[in-house]
Amino acid sequence: MRSSARSVRRLTAGVALSALLLASSTTLAAGVAPGAASQGQKAEAMAHFTAGKQAIDQKHWEKAELELRASLEVVDSPNARLVLARALRDSGNNADAWTEYSRTMADATALAATEDRYAKTAEAAGTERAELEPKLAFVVVTVAHAPADATVKAGGRVVPPEEAKGPIEVPAGAVDVVLTDASGKELARQTVSATVGQKATVVLDAQPEPKPKPVAEIADTDKPDEAHVAEAPPPPPDGSKMRLYSYVVGGIGVAGLALFTVYGLIDNATYSDLQSACPHNACPPGKQSEISAGHTQQTVANVSLVVGGVGLAAGATLFVLSLSPKSPNSTGLLVGPGYVGLRGSL
Repeated sequence: MRSSARSVRRLTAGVALSALLLASSTTLAAGVAPGAASQGQKAEAMAHFTAGKQAIDQKHWEKAELELRASLEVVDSPNARLVLARALRDSGNNADAWTEYSRTMADATALAATEDRYAKTAEAAGTERAELEPKLAFVVVTVAHAPADATVKAGGRVVPPEEAKGPIEVPAGAVDVVLTDASGKELARQTVSATVGQKATVVLDAQPEPKPKPVAEIADTDKPDEAHVAEAPPPPPDGSKMRLYSYVVGGIGVAGLALFTVYGLIDNATYSDLQSACPHNACPPGKQSEISAGHTQQTVANVSLVVGGVGLAAGATLFVLSLSPKSPNSTGLLVGPGYVGLRGSL
């Protein structure tokens, strides 16, 4: 019975403490600067600060955070925020610890201009924050062409202007980094893969370069004038092939003349024999075969002469053409009754 009553009293006290802290955070948006705090504010802030330190010693992390934040809501002291950052770090909440270390550095650096004691606070916050870097993922954001009231969001969190200038702590994995104006309109967005221990670079340009026009939308005036496109001249004739043909045709001509010479000699010999055997053009019946052979030999000789002449003339023409393929010419082969030759000029 007594244990039950004791449990009820503990529960009631916890609820009362939570309600008190909630009321403090609701009524006090931010604490006053240390130099502007009254004696009463200093006493109230110190009471919460002492309770928070005791909770840290007992490793009651949630209570320590509540008490230290309650102290900051009364007097915004960089020293109290440094202790809060350490409590978050020791409890394993490295992301929130990084944020509080950053705020501590900014606030202590500003106060150090008039109170030297805060310079050591800023230095300690910077050293301890650097020790957290290998355990966190970051993005480094560069903003271009953005209005003065633009806001950066990283991983769904609004980044204060003082944090946006340096590495921004984000959850590891795919992170959306968004730039918006005062009305909430999205100006730019980029999704990056954040890795623990690394800093991903993000560039947000509120006025990106216009995309190039599709090919189908290019005006006809942009196309080249087909009427002025010169066609490539036909390739010049291959002189080496023409020279080869001249050798082949010339060879046929030489063979024809050689055949004419052979059959001409044979025909002359046959004709001489018949003249001796056939006086007064009267040949005995046994010479008819020689007469017929003589006619054949004469025909072959005549044909060979024509083929030889034509072949030599054609070969000579092709050879001349192969020597000057680029020069205009009207050279041609002229064949007529009893005549074979070249006509034209080079």
